[in-house]
Parts: sequence; C-alpha cells; structure tokens
Amino acid sequence: MPKYYIQSGTVSFVVNACDSEGAALWAMHRMMDEKICDYEDQIMESVADPYSLPISETEIEGIPEAIPYEAMLNGLAMFDENIHVSERGFGHDDAGKLETEEIFHQWRQLMQAVDRLHDRLNEHEH
Repeated sequence: MPKYYIQSGTVSFVVNACDSEGAALWAMHRMMDEKICDYEDQIMESVADPYSLPISETEIEGIPEAIPYEAMLNGLAMFDENIHVSERGFGHDDAGKLETEEIFHQWRQLMQAVDRLHDRLNEHEH
C-alpha cells in the first residue's frame, strides 16, 4: 500500500492508503476524530455528572447525532480550501490536489453509513 503525504492548512499526516483520495479521507477522519475526542474530554471535565451530557436539540442534515457540530467545525477549520496529496513528500501535490469540501462530504457520508450500521446492530441485539 503506497504512503501518502497529506498537507492542508495546519494538517499534515503521512498515511498508507490505496489511493490519494483514500489518503485524504483518512487524514480528514483522523483530524475530526481528534477534535471530537477533545470536545468530549472538555465536556466531561466541565460536567459534574458525566451521565448528564448536553444533547444538541438542533439536528443538522447529513450529520449523525453522535458527532458534535462544534467539534466538527473545529476539525474542518484546520484545513485549507484544498488538500495536497503527494507520494514524494510534503510541499508537493504530485498525487493530487483535492477540494477539502468534497473530502469532507465523503467523510460525512461515511460517518452516516457507520451510524446506520451501528443502529442496525443495536436493533438486532434487542
């Protein structure tokens, strides 16, 4: 599996992936996951009872409820308009220059699919 250098805004990762788009998607996921974990840690530290976590009453179309909107925006803010992908090293885009918005859209679709699978598994357990 090829190694890709991903760079956009303050984001820079080296990842193994099947192709440049998969590498950019993996970098997007890693950054979003980091921001979601940071957000959840902050909530847990600020709430005396961890079982009374705040639940957002506004549902945003295309975003699973499990993903805090604020954390997602913080993750997206780390990227520039484009994601540069290279197999040679940072500072190149020989493997492609992808629109961050498109990779983010693909990431949201992936998270929706995972959310649906999770819901189906829970239905079968009960």
